[in-house]
Amino acid sequence: MSIPRVIIVIASSLDGRIAFPGGGESHLGSEEDKKMLNQHLSIVDATIFGLGTLIAHQSTYLIKNLNSNDEVTISNKQPISIVASNSKKFNSNWKYFRQPIRRWLISSSKVNNASNHDFEKQIFFEDSWSKTLISLKKQGINDLALLGGAKLINSFIKEDLITDIKITIIPQIIGGKYTWIPPEKTNEIFNLKRLWEIKSVKNLMNNEIHIHYKKI
Repeated sequence: MSIPRVIIVIASSLDGRIAFPGGGESHLGSEEDKKMLNQHLSIVDATIFGLGTLIAHQSTYLIKNLNSNDEVTISNKQPISIVASNSKKFNSNWKYFRQPIRRWLISSSKVNNASNHDFEKQIFFEDSWSKTLISLKKQGINDLALLGGAKLINSFIKEDLITDIKITIIPQIIGGKYTWIPPEKTNEIFNLKRLWEIKSVKNLMNNEIHIHYKKI
């Protein structure tokens, strides 16, 4: 059984940081990078991120209609937003739960529907992401954008499930612990023989570069 195409969509500093040392919501990337994000997310069936990302932002990115006269409106068509978390406690005051989106939850433990009424659907994590992605494919998810955080990205990379990386490089050196792939305590090398080819390179404003890599 095939699995969805999994696309990392991310903005990173030159030293691989996705947030400032103090943590919290990241503001990396120019307005042009946000337009690239808008374009990428408008063509996927769903997005997925972990609880840490949800706590940091308390919302998700909404697809915009960008009209020629610079008028911006929220699109009626939004990808399904999937949260991967074993937590049973979500803050209903978060903006995320008021956004006009469909929300799904992936958890390795069955949770009471009554305690998570803000999620339309709950999907059981089946021992590995490869098995869980099969379940998503059966439910019509063909293209999945992985938005973070680092632990979730790491778990997908360990299973070699990433098909595309769409990364905007921000010309800053930030420092701190928030890299987009967390450091490992072992000497294991991930995907050493896995090669990636460049599908496109685009220069953005503020000397940013957006690169689309595809798995060979």
